[in-house]
Amino acid sequence: RNTGYNYSVADWILFLDDDVIPNDNIIDAYAGALQRYPDAKVLAGMTKLPEAQNIWTKMLKACNVGYFYGVSQRMRHPPWAVTANLLVRGSRFNPTIQFKDCYPKTGGGEDIDFVYQYKKFYLSMGMFATAAVPEAIVEHPWWRKGKTCYSQIMGWAWGDSMCTLQWPEKTFLTCPNWIEYTTFILPPLAVWTRKPLAGLIVGGSVVVLEHMIKTARYFPEALKQSTNILETLFVAFGAGTILSSQEITRVQATVYRWSFFSFCRRVDWFDGQEPRIKLDIQFGSVLRFAINLGITWVGLG
Repeated sequence: RNTGYNYSVADWILFLDDDVIPNDNIIDAYAGALQRYPDAKVLAGMTKLPEAQNIWTKMLKACNVGYFYGVSQRMRHPPWAVTANLLVRGSRFNPTIQFKDCYPKTGGGEDIDFVYQYKKFYLSMGMFATAAVPEAIVEHPWWRKGKTCYSQIMGWAWGDSMCTLQWPEKTFLTCPNWIEYTTFILPPLAVWTRKPLAGLIVGGSVVVLEHMIKTARYFPEALKQSTNILETLFVAFGAGTILSSQEITRVQATVYRWSFFSFCRRVDWFDGQEPRIKLDIQFGSVLRFAINLGITWVGLG
């Protein structure tokens, strides 16, 4: 992508994934947006995902893992957007902005980083450096044709975890989540109390509780995907495992890179535009951490 981006002398460059189908009027939609937002440097189109077609895609819908594919319908000035459908100012105006090699070629984090670079280059514009163009639509297929693909989801997490190191100013601290707790905190406590078996039971309890919470969280969305109560519960539980797989991957990335700065640190995906969501995450992490400590005290105390 850098090659085409750097060789182009165009005022604007449109990035599209090779598997999307653009609407016939996509260029007209972006041209109109340039008139409405003459100062914007990044224009985010609408990337539509198909309707759910099986249990796996119902899980993806329920956990809303594709939120930023459709962010142009939700925010007038998105914090970032996927490069599956993104119009940006040409490289001759901002030659230092590039796709970085530290992100995986399979995707994950590079689009966040790319847009953040634009916002930093045009710092004085703040959130107005980006603009939404919901009329510029592309149809995006399900990954792997709708087949189960945890590896795809985990690959994104491996990549986006790099953002904590590349953009530390866009991160915030929370209490340890369930996988950080059972990986870094619980084992030393079990060793110190000389109760390894009890430590395993406590760890299992933390994992079960976490996924009960996530199942409850995603149940309302799962209910929209199915009217069968057993299927709804399964979809809600599965939606939670998608998020958990990403959390596990980010911890693996932390250990692999020896980047313990990333411990308990989360990227603010909304780049300061939704402080309530950030506070909800922090408050929720405090409650979960307190419960996990209580379970540990009962099990090891």
